[in-house]
Amino acid sequence: MNEHLVIDVDSHFEPAPDWLDEFPALKEKVPERFPTDDPRFVMRSPEMFAYFVTDDLLRGVPRDKRMPIDRLVTDGMRAIYAPDRGPEVGYPGSDQHKYMLDTSSRVQWLDEQGIDVQNVISGVGYTLVRAITDPALGMEALEAVNTWLSDRAADTKGRLVTAVNVRFEDLDWAIRELTRMRGRGSRVFLMPSEPTGDTPPNHPDYDRFWSAVTDLGMVPLVHVGLSPAIYHPAWANTDDPALIRVISVLQPYQQALVFLNAMVLGGVFERHPKLTVVFAEHGIDWITPATFRMDALAMPGLSPLLLGEYRLPLSPGDYVRRNVRVTPLPVPHESPVATLDLLPEIPVFSSDYPHFEGSGDPMGHYATELAPVPAEKKASFLGDNIAGCFARMGDPIAA
Repeated sequence: MNEHLVIDVDSHFEPAPDWLDEFPALKEKVPERFPTDDPRFVMRSPEMFAYFVTDDLLRGVPRDKRMPIDRLVTDGMRAIYAPDRGPEVGYPGSDQHKYMLDTSSRVQWLDEQGIDVQNVISGVGYTLVRAITDPALGMEALEAVNTWLSDRAADTKGRLVTAVNVRFEDLDWAIRELTRMRGRGSRVFLMPSEPTGDTPPNHPDYDRFWSAVTDLGMVPLVHVGLSPAIYHPAWANTDDPALIRVISVLQPYQQALVFLNAMVLGGVFERHPKLTVVFAEHGIDWITPATFRMDALAMPGLSPLLLGEYRLPLSPGDYVRRNVRVTPLPVPHESPVATLDLLPEIPVFSSDYPHFEGSGDPMGHYATELAPVPAEKKASFLGDNIAGCFARMGDPIAA
């Protein structure tokens, strides 16, 4: 193992196509098409991909005015879901829906890359979160997919760590599920950037949940798959499907920015100093101006205009540096170098492997990207920044 742990906070692995066979009672209840209140796709289909890259815009459009899902599918989407697609689409080893059947090969890849611990997210899992409207059925489905994934990760002795899929209509259930999955080795759970129902996560009603999270030594990860943006529906008044796709994915950080401000200025990190929130696949350039803007709003000359009197004991920037982490994708246009210079505590490493927008050689990518960066900052990005968050909760990640 390395002197400094290398921790990949966002990679992907999917349950096998027949995973529901292990849960026959649930299989009878789960429909084939999703979302359950507005069926537009089946799992692992080009239409599912089209849904995720257009629904931020189209969810506000009346159904009779919405462009049909088949018109929003591209040849590229068909290629990554084609039954005869072959082993690679994109970089070597990439597969949008790699099944979690051969964990030994993934561990071998980790060893080749020099990655000690990898957090594993399931697109099927967060699709079930987003696409099942009935809370009871959704909770049952998430318990099952969490069990399936953690069963497969168990033989990797902590190298692969399952991200827990959770719903938030019932915080007691959410706490029970996090407790169960912490016992199965999980350290991270997926958190939507939008409120569930009428209660936002900065509300005092959530305090018992955040206390349970830190008592369990767990970290909420706000993933772009659960961060739909909000648009005026008239932008969908076009006959050009490409324009709908592009507009819908223009602002991946929009709701992450709202979530950040609510948590910081709403005092959540003051009430729960051990809590850490990780933002994944929203980009990274947004976090620096967002932090500096909050600091400016809290200054004595400006705070009376919007905040009234700023009463928190730390500056917004201090809370961000302590309680927030952000991971870029390993691509040239999302370099962490500038953020490491200005907010060195915040950037954390992820591969997004094996997705096409990730990297099959993330450590090679960052060896080049971080070449001018001092060794201490490299180590902080690759593992120390996130490892320190677990240690702060009194439950460090062991080498």
